[in-house]
Amino acid sequence: MLSKTSKYALQALILIASVGKNEYILSKQIASALSIPKEYLNKVMRLLVQMKYVKSLKGPQGGFRLARDPREITIYDVLQSIDGTDFFQMCLLRAGTCDERNPCALHHYWQKILGQIRAVLDRVTLDELVKEVKEGKRVLQFTDNVFLIQDFKKQIGIK
Repeated sequence: MLSKTSKYALQALILIASVGKNEYILSKQIASALSIPKEYLNKVMRLLVQMKYVKSLKGPQGGFRLARDPREITIYDVLQSIDGTDFFQMCLLRAGTCDERNPCALHHYWQKILGQIRAVLDRVTLDELVKEVKEGKRVLQFTDNVFLIQDFKKQIGIK
């Protein structure tokens, strides 16, 4: 349901937010940790910089870090910024969209469900996801291997 770009963007934001607000992470470190092709990740990171979710710094001490407080970034904001309203206009029964003037048989029910999903995504912040990962309530699993933030921080030399 979500585009590959929005999935990668959320994964990258969670990872960047997890290592600390003042720590810069190299693109190649993010790509390696999340098993995202480097070229695709570069595209995603350019989008995140343009949307002012992350800052970039060139040079040996450079990389990416959050540009905003993770408590102010909702999951809905990120999805909306990247995918627009496409997710919330999709139709379950047709290959495309339907609307009030031309509804499918499930349209009204699906709109209620999508409204509830949107409300939840609009309440959940990046900070909440990061806290759950750090507390071990959630595990980031981007590949077949379980991914732990603590291990990543050690790999890139952050305490």
